[in-house]
Amino acid sequence: GSGQKDVLFSNGYTYSGHPAAAAAANKTIDIIEREGILEHVQEVSPHFQTRLTDLEKKFKIIGNARGIGLLGCLEGDIGRNYSETKKLSIDHEFGKKIDAAAERRGLLVRPLINMCVFSPPLIITKKEIDIMFNILEDSLYEVQNEMLK
Repeated sequence: GSGQKDVLFSNGYTYSGHPAAAAAANKTIDIIEREGILEHVQEVSPHFQTRLTDLEKKFKIIGNARGIGLLGCLEGDIGRNYSETKKLSIDHEFGKKIDAAAERRGLLVRPLINMCVFSPPLIITKKEIDIMFNILEDSLYEVQNEMLK
């Protein structure tokens, strides 16, 4: 009509309430409930977090180890004895070096600037958590020896 502006009616998204996405989400929730995945995560998370925070005590190159549930983050602090500019460039190598060392051993982590973050599958077992952190420790020893020469 006269005086009306054209209005975009956007209704073709593949997410945000799309019936197929909603059906998949509902089925996923059913599976999570049926398989007791939340309860499993609550059972294994304390072990995961203990192994995670222990790394901060074991390695000089870790400034902070933090997480919640099955989410973990290691923040590098290698350049603490350098100027801010030099510190930043050195610490930026931390995530890349941990990622490369871990990947050579079969573990995928996510490098993020001066951090290494990870979020294993929710069905991970305590034994697999130990395997994961053992690989991570081996990787950290390698990187620490290289970066603190």
